[in-house]
Amino acid sequence: MTERRAVVIGAGISGLTAAYEYLRLRPGSSVTVYEASDRVGGLLKSSTLGGAVESADVGAEASLYLRPETRGLAEDLGLEAVYPSREHSSQLFVGGRMQAMPKGTLMGVPGDPRALKGILSSEQIARAEDEQLTPAGSGDVSIGDFVAARLGEAVVDTVLDPLIGGVYSGRCRDLSMQATVPALLDAYRTGASVLETVRTTLAARTAAAGANVPGTQEKAAPPVFMTLRGGISVLVSALADEVRSCGGQIVTSARAVSAQRGDDGWRVLFADGGQALADDVIIAVPAYAAAEILRAAAPQAAQLLADVPYASCAVITAVIDLAEPLSGSGFLIPPTENRFIKASTYASNKWPWLDAVLPDGRAVVRMSVGRYGDAPDAWAQLDDAELASRAWDDWLSITGRNDIAAHLEVQRWQDSLPQFTPGHFDRVADIDRATSETPGLALVGNVYEGVGLPACISRAQNEIHRIGEKG
Repeated sequence: MTERRAVVIGAGISGLTAAYEYLRLRPGSSVTVYEASDRVGGLLKSSTLGGAVESADVGAEASLYLRPETRGLAEDLGLEAVYPSREHSSQLFVGGRMQAMPKGTLMGVPGDPRALKGILSSEQIARAEDEQLTPAGSGDVSIGDFVAARLGEAVVDTVLDPLIGGVYSGRCRDLSMQATVPALLDAYRTGASVLETVRTTLAARTAAAGANVPGTQEKAAPPVFMTLRGGISVLVSALADEVRSCGGQIVTSARAVSAQRGDDGWRVLFADGGQALADDVIIAVPAYAAAEILRAAAPQAAQLLADVPYASCAVITAVIDLAEPLSGSGFLIPPTENRFIKASTYASNKWPWLDAVLPDGRAVVRMSVGRYGDAPDAWAQLDDAELASRAWDDWLSITGRNDIAAHLEVQRWQDSLPQFTPGHFDRVADIDRATSETPGLALVGNVYEGVGLPACISRAQNEIHRIGEKG
């Protein structure tokens, strides 16, 4: 194929995958990845945790196993997938107590509300059993509003919000059903029973297909999640190495501010006054940054991108000296509990590879804070030391333990997670239509098809093939 010049803006998993796929599709082409920060990886980042380990994740920590994209990319790069322990499961912290994660649900939406015994009161369960059918609708709808109308407020506030909202650092009433639990769209659009739809869906998928919440499936089922030794962030370093070995270049601390289309191709302008010329431009940055870059070349798409809301969050990682062994893989907390942290993962219980590199009596625990719509003074204005201290104190209070934190580390993720509000996929389709006739332009990232790694990888691969067919 004809050699071409490509500029990739953004060196997260989407940008690096796009560069890798471009070089595979067009060997010998000139590909340069420009990254505004001083490192590659985006939302994937590793740390030594104060010297406790060689590498561990302080950002995203896993990928869905059942989707093939991450597995396939890891295999291409010679990386071996590893899986969570089946000896530990997650819990819900409700009413000041730990409760087992409910079985027989679709991301927390029950087929039989009695599965929520101990989590909801008998009155709340009775309300869920007495499903209130609503008129058939069209298009998309808030998953929280719809389930609340059908099964009651408590199902949403206590069960769905920590499970579904946690994926986006969001709140269920702000999130799209089509993006979060698309299996319920039929119930919304036809007026059918949610309870019956969940039962039918679970029966068709079975636990082996990963329909249930992680931690509730049978031990013989395939894993729901995967990672790599050293953490899932190993994937980006391996990708970056492969891009360079195939002749691509990666330039950090280079913030693109505009991409302009002319008769001779693309001209990308940078904050420092520099510029780069290209036949193809792949934009792999958050929607608000992509909007700035595209304002001249694709104003309609830029406006749609600028309207996507984002949530901020932070991960606090503790290396702890255990007073006694930890049980379980962590817990989720509904917003109704009014705690400082929203979730905790017992990382060294969850991931056997991590446990194996720690000395006896030590563990790694992750805590997270931040939901879409948080008040500015909820946590973001705290300095790292106070943020870590408050998270750790809350964790000790919730668990009733008296472990010692040998190391506490804060990783902030500012405006990092797009909120897939109702109608989000229609807006993405509008963005794609607005840019489809612009030669040599591809948009990739977690705002388009999903925030998980498989969706990001799939989008990047497909977009490179799409512009390759036109180029």
